[in-house]
Amino acid sequence: MKNKKERLNDWAGGVKLCTLLLLAFSTPVNAETFPDPLPAEPVLISESLDTPYPASYAVVHDFGFGSLPDSAFSLVDTHTGRFKGMMSAGNFATFDVSVDRQEMYVGETYYSRGTRGDRSDLVTVYNMNNLERLAEIELPLKRAAIVVNKGSTGITASGKFMLVFNLTPATSVSVIDLDSRKVVNEIESPGCSLVYPTLEDDFFMLCGDGAALFFSLDSSGQVKKQSKSKPFIDIDNDPLSEKSSKIGGTWFFVSFRGNLQTVSAGGEPLDSWSLLSNDERSKGWRPAGWHWTASHPDGRLWVGMTPDGYEGSHKNPAKEVWLFDTKEKTRLSRIELNVSAMAIDVSLEDEPRLLVVNAAGALDVYNAQTGEYQNSILDLGASPYQVHRLQ
Repeated sequence: MKNKKERLNDWAGGVKLCTLLLLAFSTPVNAETFPDPLPAEPVLISESLDTPYPASYAVVHDFGFGSLPDSAFSLVDTHTGRFKGMMSAGNFATFDVSVDRQEMYVGETYYSRGTRGDRSDLVTVYNMNNLERLAEIELPLKRAAIVVNKGSTGITASGKFMLVFNLTPATSVSVIDLDSRKVVNEIESPGCSLVYPTLEDDFFMLCGDGAALFFSLDSSGQVKKQSKSKPFIDIDNDPLSEKSSKIGGTWFFVSFRGNLQTVSAGGEPLDSWSLLSNDERSKGWRPAGWHWTASHPDGRLWVGMTPDGYEGSHKNPAKEVWLFDTKEKTRLSRIELNVSAMAIDVSLEDEPRLLVVNAAGALDVYNAQTGEYQNSILDLGASPYQVHRLQ
């Protein structure tokens, strides 16, 4: 066995050999081998978007189901299929937009240590021109922690107030004055949930006893009128889903068994009729998806539907989207989807596009009238479960 001195001599010899080999096979360094380096790229580049946005723009909500504090909203152009920008968000985020103010509003909750610690509830205000954060509106620590649900928040028709549904489990509504960007009121609403703006500064909520609770606000955000309808929802046998859409001041709700119920601007029930024929009902056709309705101001309503439905199947993806004329109470067409839908919305273009967040995590775009497939936008997050038009 070699002693320590002999091992050190062997090591030194090996190093000399490696050095000689490297020198023998290396290429001389000169200007031709390594030309002038590229100039350093500037950082913190800020780009602007043309505003107001085209009617083809939409926002897709990645709920971040596998990591709730890490959700996001992607801004896309459904016509070109291009990704335009993104807004990060916290737990159980919500989204609203004011075209008049050219602002977008993200409701979110954070904890000082990620998933624990001190809680912060806020609405973050974004500039639509460059997605810059303009303000953070502090909220009472009680905003509802709900998966993607358009009824969690809303902006009144006048554009003055934003409404935030609270659940602790006591229910209430925080009223934000968007001019001052401050919470100006909290309205208690025992047994009634979510917010559905109608006309001016009015809104209603759905109640556990099957009724609707109506509020009208004054210019300071205080309640000037309050009323409650008689119960009209069959809570036990055929409850209404909260996944509704508005046309004018009227809201259109679809029950779990496929019956449509309209609610007036004053929170009173109006017409009710079935979306299904007897044959379709026998085949188990039911509404399905995380948000299964979309509307157009001209009175058209789109509803995501799937066959072989059962009690509890309402979150299954929708295989088709059915188009209805709500004025005539008739179905205009059935649109077969390439990939089943998690959520739908409709753009307000001259020829509207049907926007479908599909079960594979992409946004599919169809002609909303004919159902002709147009394009898809991929890579919109881990769990994109909602889509919002922006007009």
